[in-house]
Amino acid sequence: MATTTLTQVIPPSTTDSTVHAKIRYIPSGHTPEPSPHNFHLPAIAEFGDVRRLPLRDMRPLPTAEELPKAPKGTAQLSTHGFTAIRYPTSMHLSPYSPSSWKNAKLLEELYVPETEEMVKKVTGAKTVVTEALLLRSAIWSEEDALATHAGHGKQKTQQEIEKETEEMNMHFPQFIGFSPVTGGASPAPKVHLDYAPNGAREHIRKYHPKLTAASSDIIAAEERLLAANKSLRYDYAASGEGPRWALYSIWRPIKPVKRDPLALGDARSFAEEDYIPIDVKAPNLGVPGTNTHNVESYLGRGSQSHEWYWVSNQKPEEVLVINLFDSDKEKETVAAGGTLHSSVELDNTEIEEARESLELRCLAIW
Repeated sequence: MATTTLTQVIPPSTTDSTVHAKIRYIPSGHTPEPSPHNFHLPAIAEFGDVRRLPLRDMRPLPTAEELPKAPKGTAQLSTHGFTAIRYPTSMHLSPYSPSSWKNAKLLEELYVPETEEMVKKVTGAKTVVTEALLLRSAIWSEEDALATHAGHGKQKTQQEIEKETEEMNMHFPQFIGFSPVTGGASPAPKVHLDYAPNGAREHIRKYHPKLTAASSDIIAAEERLLAANKSLRYDYAASGEGPRWALYSIWRPIKPVKRDPLALGDARSFAEEDYIPIDVKAPNLGVPGTNTHNVESYLGRGSQSHEWYWVSNQKPEEVLVINLFDSDKEKETVAAGGTLHSSVELDNTEIEEARESLELRCLAIW
C-alpha cells in the first residue's frame, strides 16, 4: 500500500480567503487494486497522494437559458467537461419537502422527466434516457449501499438479497441507495472518472437490456466500423455511421451542502498521463442471476497544473451537469470529454450532518 502524504499546492495568485480542500489521488508509480464490491473504486488506502488544494467557486450560477451567453470563463461542458446552473424543479415547491426526494415513485414521475428536459436544453440532445438514480445520505464508508446493490456484499440476508435483486432487475431506471435495509450510499472521496471510453461502451451493452435497446443505433454503427477495421476513437464521430452520444451525471443536493462537497477538475488541466485505468465491478441488471461485468474507469494522479471547481454552499435548486463520456470528444482526449471529480473534505466540517445528494445518470443521443 502507498504511504499517505499531505502536500499543500497553492498557486501564487491565491489569497487567504481561498477555500482549500483535501483531495486524494493515486501516488506516482503506484498500481491500485480494484475493489471487489459493485460500483466501488479501490480502497481509500490506495489514494495515498493527499493534497490540500484551492477550489475555484463557480458562483454566480446562470440559468439554463443564460448558460450559452454566460461570461467568458464560465464553466461549460464543451470546455471544462462540466457546468453548473440554477434549475429548480416542481419538487422544490409545496407540498414537497426534502423527504420527498427519497421517494422513488415521486422521483420517477416528476424529477426524471423534468431533468431529461433540462439535459436536452443544456446539451441540444434529441433523446435522453435516464438509467439510474443514486441517493447518497451516509457518512463515508468503504462498504456502503453501493456495494450491496443488486445483492453484492455481506450486509443483507440471502432472502433480502433475492427479493431486492429481483425488484431491481425488473425496474428501469435503477434506484440505488433507496433501500430501507442498507440506506443511502456515501460520498466518494477519491479522484475518478466513472467511464473510460471502453467502459462507456461496455456500460451501454451490459448494464441493462433497456439501456442496450436505447443504444441500438450506436452499437450497430460501432460494430460496422469495427468490422471494417476502423478505430472507434478516431473514426466514429467523423464517419457519420452513428449518432453522437454521451453519458452524463446530473448532481444536486437534497439540502444545502455543509460537508463533503463535489469538486470537479477542469478537463483542460489534466494531461494524458494523469488518467489511471481501473476496472470497476458492475452488475448485469435486468437479466437472470447476479452476474457482474467489469467497467473500465479512470483514477487520477496529482499534478500542480490541475484546477478544481466547486459551488460553495450548494443549494438544492443548483445542479451540476457532469460529462462522463462524449463520442464527439473522444478524438481530442483520452477521457473523451469526461471530467475527473471527487467529493472533497473541507476544514472543520467533521461535526456536520452527512451530505444528502441525488445523482441522476443518463444517456444522451443527438
